[in-house]
Amino acid sequence: MPLFRRAKKAAVPAGSPVPPWCSGFTPADWQAFQDLLNDVFLDGNTSGPPMRFGAERHLRLGAENEPGIPLDLAEIAAIVRPLDRKDWRAATVAHLTRQLEIRDRREALHRAGLEEVRHLVLPRVVPADTVGEEHALTTPLTTELSAVVVLRIDAGLSAAVPPGQFRSWGVTENEVWAAALDNLRGEPVRLDTDGKANPMMCVEGEAGFTCTHLLRAAEILGRPAPLGILAMIPHEESFYLQAVHGPDLHSQLVGYSSVVRDNWEKAPAEQRLSPKVLWIHEGEIEAVGVEPAPPGSDRPGVIRGSERFLGILASFRPPDPEPGP
Repeated sequence: MPLFRRAKKAAVPAGSPVPPWCSGFTPADWQAFQDLLNDVFLDGNTSGPPMRFGAERHLRLGAENEPGIPLDLAEIAAIVRPLDRKDWRAATVAHLTRQLEIRDRREALHRAGLEEVRHLVLPRVVPADTVGEEHALTTPLTTELSAVVVLRIDAGLSAAVPPGQFRSWGVTENEVWAAALDNLRGEPVRLDTDGKANPMMCVEGEAGFTCTHLLRAAEILGRPAPLGILAMIPHEESFYLQAVHGPDLHSQLVGYSSVVRDNWEKAPAEQRLSPKVLWIHEGEIEAVGVEPAPPGSDRPGVIRGSERFLGILASFRPPDPEPGP
């Protein structure tokens, strides 16, 4: 009996071209990949017609009569692409087995009491539009970003604390957030700086959680920043910060906005966070919009932010020259 549930057949004819989500394959690779998936998912059962892939890259992974878990075929393609074809099947089975183990681990954690998992409770910064009903504990950071409380499964993998589990704990939100932040402070980070008097600091942390150290930026900076901190988290594995320092603020914003946008665009879509420079001041986080002047244009660039931020920015702008007689 096949281990994995048969997928609904996609309306893709035999010999179809390589789909966009698998564009790294040649047509021959693509055919071999489809043969691999049929072999793995049907487990040698060739009595029925083969599955056709392409238009549908998402399946449900699980045995018969189970709800299953989402499976992205593009992930399998990325795993096997650099390997010899003889190693594709072993790598695919290992990946699928790992996904089932993660599912089982997640379900076990969701049945646990707070004291059993307190050491695994962490905050995680995520795109605001990914927060759903499965997140019992969430707080907005900017219009684009939120922080949610999760349970660490393994390394960078985590699962949201669902409402039912939070209610079963019988504690306040503040207690859970406090535990999550305490655990975050215990996470090791590595700092790399450019050696300047007001250094740009690159923060490196645990996979998947590097960006979340945004929540303790002032502590990581380690010195007073009365005008606030500039930060960038274009994706999950990237976090840069620097104290605001007087007259350099205009040029910093223009330069950093280009860097953060470029890194955001290059990141895998599922890891992207914010394409904007962030300003952290008095415990609040604000996304600053920067629209540079078009090349060759006399029109100045535009910086958009709160009245408080623009007031600080204006205080460093040289005064307009006095009109001539």
